[in-house]
Amino acid sequence: MALAYKYLDDKSGIAVDDSGHPIVVDEDDDKEFGIRATELYTKIPALQAEAKRHREEKQALQAKLELFGDNDPEDVVNRLKQFGDLDPEEARKAVNTVANLDDLDKEKSIEIEKVKAGVAESYRSKIKDIDAAHEQKVGTLNSYLQQKDQVIRNLLIRGAFDRSEFIKEQTVLTPDIAYDSFGRYFQIEEDGTNIKVFALDRSGEKIFSKANPGEYASPEEAIELIINEYPSRDSILRSNAGGSGATGNTTQNSTKKAKLRALAAMGPSERLNALRR
Repeated sequence: MALAYKYLDDKSGIAVDDSGHPIVVDEDDDKEFGIRATELYTKIPALQAEAKRHREEKQALQAKLELFGDNDPEDVVNRLKQFGDLDPEEARKAVNTVANLDDLDKEKSIEIEKVKAGVAESYRSKIKDIDAAHEQKVGTLNSYLQQKDQVIRNLLIRGAFDRSEFIKEQTVLTPDIAYDSFGRYFQIEEDGTNIKVFALDRSGEKIFSKANPGEYASPEEAIELIINEYPSRDSILRSNAGGSGATGNTTQNSTKKAKLRALAAMGPSERLNALRR
């Protein structure tokens, strides 16, 4: 399932439903629906509990299979009584038969070996089925977590670029171009049920707020710091120069607008490479 934001017709922001939730579009079938990122966590404990139950069932079956070893018949029967789905009397007969193989003729011994092999294979088959079911659950859980991470990233990080006043007022970039170019510097950190967004500088160190020392820089503050540290920032920042150099200033702005149109026409990889040059 590939999700994407639904934007307003004028591209000024993200569309929301009647409850104020951001609207996303399933690109596979064009269905639209509002989404609440925090509620995506509620299903995770249930999936983890179900995966644990599958592991415990597997361990119980392995314990039963080990009972068919070279043990005292009485001891085996007593141990089998803990399993409610087994008949202790029938189990006693089976174990006694195995214990007296030397008293049976060859044909009977062969039949008993077949029974033992059949029982063992039955348990192995059940264990295999549990393993397959467990792997499927794990795969589903991993897929769900990946989707959750992508939705959260879009809501918290891409949304910050869409709302950024610095990008709109101080740069010639559109929010999507800015996100494609600088979004990789932002990360998500989970602390229990809390989710924090932080940014990394060009050396990979976390960016802390100058306005609130000791705390991570807010997305808006981090966007401004990252762009101001960008080596080619003069090519994307708006010019504030005035005075008698109006003609030159107009020419410079026209050049920047032409660069912006060229960047918008590029794919994400080409755009990133162009900004790095």
